[in-house]
Formats: sequence, C-alpha cells, structure tokens
Amino acid sequence: MYDLNTISRNLNTNIIGRSIIQYDCLNSTLAKAKNIFASCPDGTVILSENQSEPLRSGTQWPYGSDKYIYLSIILKSVTSDQVLPLMDVAGCSSVLKSAENLYGLDCRIKWPNDVIINGKSFSYTKSDIGAKGSGIILSLNINVNMEEEIKNLKITSIKAETGQEAEREKLIGTILSEIENHYDEIKNTGRASGALDIYNEYLLYRDKEIGVIKKGRKTLRKVLVKNINTNGWLTVINEKGQEEILSPGDISIQYEEA
Repeated sequence: MYDLNTISRNLNTNIIGRSIIQYDCLNSTLAKAKNIFASCPDGTVILSENQSEPLRSGTQWPYGSDKYIYLSIILKSVTSDQVLPLMDVAGCSSVLKSAENLYGLDCRIKWPNDVIINGKSFSYTKSDIGAKGSGIILSLNINVNMEEEIKNLKITSIKAETGQEAEREKLIGTILSEIENHYDEIKNTGRASGALDIYNEYLLYRDKEIGVIKKGRKTLRKVLVKNINTNGWLTVINEKGQEEILSPGDISIQYEEA
C-alpha cells in the first residue's frame, strides 16, 4: 500500500490530495470515484494498488502491485463537460513535467491522452463527468516500475527507461501539485494556457503529416498536425489546405503516422 505521509510531504497543494482514500484492489478508481463523489470534498484522490479494468476501452494495460499508479481525482469546482479536453491536457502536461523534472526523461504527448517515451506509452489520462453531472473526475494510469517487456504492447515504464526504481509516492505528490496549478487556472478563467503551452511544446507529430480515420469510415485522410487549440482539440491542415479542428469524441478518431 502507499505511504500517505510520504505523498503528503511531496504535495504543494491547497486542495488536491489533502484527502486521499486508498484501496488494495478496485475494478477502477474512476468507478469508485463516481460512487463516492457526493460524499467527498473537492480534490479528493482515490488510489488503488490494483485495478482490473483499463481506462481505455479495448486497450490492454498491465496490472500489479507496487509497479503502477492508478488514481482518480474528484474535482468539484469545474462542472462543464466542455472543459473535459482541458483536464486531459492538464493531466498529460503534469505527468510529462513531473517525469522530466524528477527523472530527466525526454517525453512526448500523443494526442489526446498518452504520455510516451521512445515511442512507447507509460501514462494514460482520462477525464469524465462526475456523479449526476456535477464536477469532473480526472484519472491517471502510470507505469512506474514495470521491468519486463510485454510482447506486442508499445508500453514502457520509468524504471525501464532510467534503470532505477522510482518512488511512487514522490511522483504522485509532484504530479498532483502540477495538476492543482492547472486546475486553479481552469476553474478561475475557463482556460488552461499553462498546460496547453507544455502540451504543444511536446506534442508528438507536430508539423508532421499523419493519417486520420474517422469512426465509422474506412477512408484514410492525410493531414498536417498544427497544434492543440484553446479547447484542447487538435488543429490540422487538411488535404484542401484548410485548417480543420478534430475532436476525439469517444475515441472517434484514430490516427497513425502517414
């Protein structure tokens, strides 16, 4: 189980992480956060040692004690579903900067939810509406200390990249502190300029051509990646030379390097 005192010592927050509830095993921290949402204060963090359901439907993600971080954050001061993409931006940017500052890792962000190292994902972020449409839940799955390579999965870990065991509690405290900075901006202004600056600086495929397939269609279109806009959506230049905004929806857009 996590040492909550160590997490607390690494927190630089007023709200997020000041209340932490941890479990040995859950189906998902997101489901638990929804179940107890109404009874928890703003910024409550749900932690679990083990989690049996992946955040992303149809995606295999490794599970096991001591090697991974599964957490969800209850955020009650933002209620509009329009800021969901911005919370994803805040989550990814916070994980990236924490991994860079603590371990010197050269990370990139694959829109909309993955933080990757050397072409392999080690973190996945998902934001969702809270219970009965009130507030938002931001969930993170992070591969911290996995050692063995999993065949046919483009997944890595902090330990696999650095060769050193990473302290999960220190990483959690650092990430939560980064997220609160972005959360403050989002709830006060409706924007996430700081997180967007980080996201765009480290955006994978920026100024490169990729292929885009919309859900329900078979046609592959080639577009040039421009940046992430102020709403957290992907801005591209399409085959007609026109600017186009792509929304992930419910993973409604797939893209691979063309």
